[in-house]
Amino acid sequence: MLYHETRIYQCALDLVELAHAIGKGFPRGNAYLADQLKRAVSSIALNFAEGYGKNSRKEQRRFFAMAKGSTNEVGAIMDIAFRLEMISKNHHLRALEKCDYLARMLTRFRR
Repeated sequence: MLYHETRIYQCALDLVELAHAIGKGFPRGNAYLADQLKRAVSSIALNFAEGYGKNSRKEQRRFFAMAKGSTNEVGAIMDIAFRLEMISKNHHLRALEKCDYLARMLTRFRR
């Protein structure tokens, strides 16, 4: 199986789409947070793909751990955006559900 055929990678891409759509709605003056969101959410898919291609299990685990860390970062950005009333409760909950699901899959995959 190739990395782009995995459920994890497809879920990461779904989260990229959702995060970009949500980030577009951030109020002016919050470009720093939108930029951080774009980088963090892209990092999930990129680190997973890179780790998937590594030959040693130790290297794979390191990249999968980075992908999970980026997933947590996306969740934290969504928490901040919600607290600052930049996003709706619905967007917040949808994003956190995807982040939690993806983090659980990454944890299982690392084992």
